Amino acid sequence: MTSKKAKKTSARRPRGSASPQRAAAAATTAEGPFARVWAIVKRIPRGRVATYGQLSEMIDRRLTPVGIGWAIRAAGEDAIPWHRVINSKGTISTDGEHPGLQRAMLESEGVEFDAEGRVDLATACWRPRR
Repeated sequence: MTSKKAKKTSARRPRGSASPQRAAAAATTAEGPFARVWAIVKRIPRGRVATYGQLSEMIDRRLTPVGIGWAIRAAGEDAIPWHRVINSKGTISTDGEHPGLQRAMLESEGVEFDAEGRVDLATACWRPRR
């Protein structure tokens, strides 16, 4: 009886996605996609929100919406108004780590939530001039 070699499987990152280490390194370059995200997030006015997908489109999809989240997290808490970025459903994605914080910050700026905890993107979403 011959034994078959077990297939070696390894978890691989999808092609074209950066590792968190590479993503962090990109953050240090003045012209990298992280820096572009930070510059855009700094432009979101009080009382308005943007979505991760919207920011991805604004940087020509150089980062996925998940990558936008990495960029925002890499900036540090006080470097940019991170709380003004929400998901495409109009809800908050950070409640697992900071329950209630992002909503409280947005409400203090005048952003309104409905009974299901959603922001009406038709009225509150930032539409930058080109």
